[in-house]
Amino acid sequence: MKRFTTRVAGLLGAACAVSFLFTATAHAEPATVHFSAGSIQCAISGNGTVGCDLPYPMPVVYGQLPFGFPVGEIVLDVPWLPAHPTFTPGAQFTIPGGNPPLDAVKTGDGQWGPYIDHAGVRCEIGFHGSFGCTIGNRGFSIWSGRIAA
Repeated sequence: MKRFTTRVAGLLGAACAVSFLFTATAHAEPATVHFSAGSIQCAISGNGTVGCDLPYPMPVVYGQLPFGFPVGEIVLDVPWLPAHPTFTPGAQFTIPGGNPPLDAVKTGDGQWGPYIDHAGVRCEIGFHGSFGCTIGNRGFSIWSGRIAA
């Protein structure tokens, strides 16, 4: 009986280990995708965070507020927070030598230009060369040197 119990325990342990390995593999995060939209350098990580390094400080405006403040990068990384700046030194969303153009990594073409859908994020070229990224009902758009969030 002891030998039978040991075998059953061993088989159950092996089954759990194999199950864990397949579960871990099935839920692996997709890779980070880097791209540029003109001089804006962006990255979408596998966990659905999107951020862009801006070529120069641009004012970000929230809703109907009558003022904006200049930022060097914009990020969507917290589910309950709108797009916001981070103040990390350096270009955290740019790979050495610059990111490839959006055309090189696009997943499709929209009405106004290419777009990429990755990890629940959609970034696209819009009307008159505007650029924006969305996650569900949150996002930001950049047009004419201003960011609307």
